[in-house]
Amino acid sequence: MDYPRVPRPEDLDFPTRTVREGGVDLYVPDVEVRRGPGTRSSLPFYNPAMAVARDVSVLLAHALLPRGGRVLDGLAATGALGLRVAAERDPGVYVHLVDKNPRAVALCEMNVERNGLQNADVKRTDLNVHLAVGDYALLELDPFGSPVPFLDAALLGARTGAAMGVTATDTAVLCGTKPEAAARRYLARVRHTDAYAEIGVRVLLGYIARTAGKFDRAISPILAFAAEHFVKVYVRVAEGAGRADAALSRLGWVRYDPATGAHTASGDAGTDGIGPLWLGPLMDAEVLSKLHPGSTTGFAAARLLERIRDEVDLSPFYAENNAMARRAGVDPPPLEAILEALRETGHRATRTHFRENAFKTDAPWEAVREAYRAQGMR
Repeated sequence: MDYPRVPRPEDLDFPTRTVREGGVDLYVPDVEVRRGPGTRSSLPFYNPAMAVARDVSVLLAHALLPRGGRVLDGLAATGALGLRVAAERDPGVYVHLVDKNPRAVALCEMNVERNGLQNADVKRTDLNVHLAVGDYALLELDPFGSPVPFLDAALLGARTGAAMGVTATDTAVLCGTKPEAAARRYLARVRHTDAYAEIGVRVLLGYIARTAGKFDRAISPILAFAAEHFVKVYVRVAEGAGRADAALSRLGWVRYDPATGAHTASGDAGTDGIGPLWLGPLMDAEVLSKLHPGSTTGFAAARLLERIRDEVDLSPFYAENNAMARRAGVDPPPLEAILEALRETGHRATRTHFRENAFKTDAPWEAVREAYRAQGMR
């Protein structure tokens, strides 16, 4: 499906509608939108629930990209992510939209023209082939499902100092619902725990670090989070065997105790370990301090960043309020009451972005249980 000019809606073999997201107007397929990760289709995929991740990508582009920086929107679909960076990051970045689906290429071309963007172009090609010849300050990989098929080429092709955004929507695999698929796809042993969303983020980071290590490359997280039905991580890429070894030293195993809800780091896999996963920091605090919501940032992204700032330097993992109350044999108290009780004993405690009605704290697990028991006696 090649067009001699920028196509029009009437040229396409599928219906379209227009949406406004951030600073751009987009043609998108006129199909039913359902909550969740979506269903694979030959049509370019547009999910409004992913706007929170695109909001964050725009803010990171503001914070990270030098003037003249080049951005790759791989697997561009409708071009929503890349075109927002092109339109909202001013001045001086150039965005390349890449997709091998001819319908996606047509939509991207229409959307570039619709928004009058001179700093964006569209290329129809296989992403893995393109990654071998690209040179980008920021690479965005937002596939349908798992990013695994693209990570080798992305990490081998990324120049040192480049930033990479990686999205995964196969959360059932990463978070422990499908352990056989996790072993096959991410070469990891995963089981479902109270902190399943954080487990998923750390499994993905661990896999990316191991993949980079094969090429004597290292990754360091810039920002990593889970929201809606997806996991999103942003990493910086560096070269050198020593840096790769240092990054790999951040990997480890965790043992989970269902009776207490505790996640304990372990030096080896044992028979019940979860991992290997990333046990280092999830955020670059300096970069995080530069991410200020703007006029096109949605409420969900602004709240996400606020919660991440609150928990940025707390250790893994989070606890879930209802589950902890059940273990203590009490009715679930208001979460804020537990947080205040822990703070009164000199500990830090805050809500986590990973899950509503869940929290992180530096208090030992016994102190957490005592806080619940005390609330239950009131």
